[in-house]
Amino acid sequence: MALTERISGGNSWLSVLLPVVVVLLVLYATRTDASEARLQFIFHPSVPTQSLTQTQARQIFTARQQHWEDGSKIHVFVLNTDTLEHQRFCRQLLQMFPYQLERIWNQITYSGQGDPPHIVDSSQALINAVNQTPGAVGYATDTFLEDQQDNKVNPL
Repeated sequence: MALTERISGGNSWLSVLLPVVVVLLVLYATRTDASEARLQFIFHPSVPTQSLTQTQARQIFTARQQHWEDGSKIHVFVLNTDTLEHQRFCRQLLQMFPYQLERIWNQITYSGQGDPPHIVDSSQALINAVNQTPGAVGYATDTFLEDQQDNKVNPL
């Protein structure tokens, strides 16, 4: 006899409802853990501004703005498009899907209007790249950055 039959005494509605409730609880727990970590911009110390509005971030990460206020080149670093952090960054902060951002990058690159962002495989690689590249900007979660005291960090 199945667990749901023992619990429900043979009621078919409970045998259908119990798996649905379990799935919803798992999804809620996963969503809560993922949403707790806030995304933050990280900047190379040479960057003249140390905060970005949502509009500025969208212009920079879609290559519509390619130079900082002082005229220096912006070097954008992002995580792989299949990472949870990158997907959250695109959806929540840029208000677009990762594939839409990638299409914009491809259009800009192939038309010769700009350079695509530098894609790195991990948050640690992104932080290292931003710290070593003048004019660089990137993002990471605050939980990852807690141990990274040397970075200039600004919450979104």
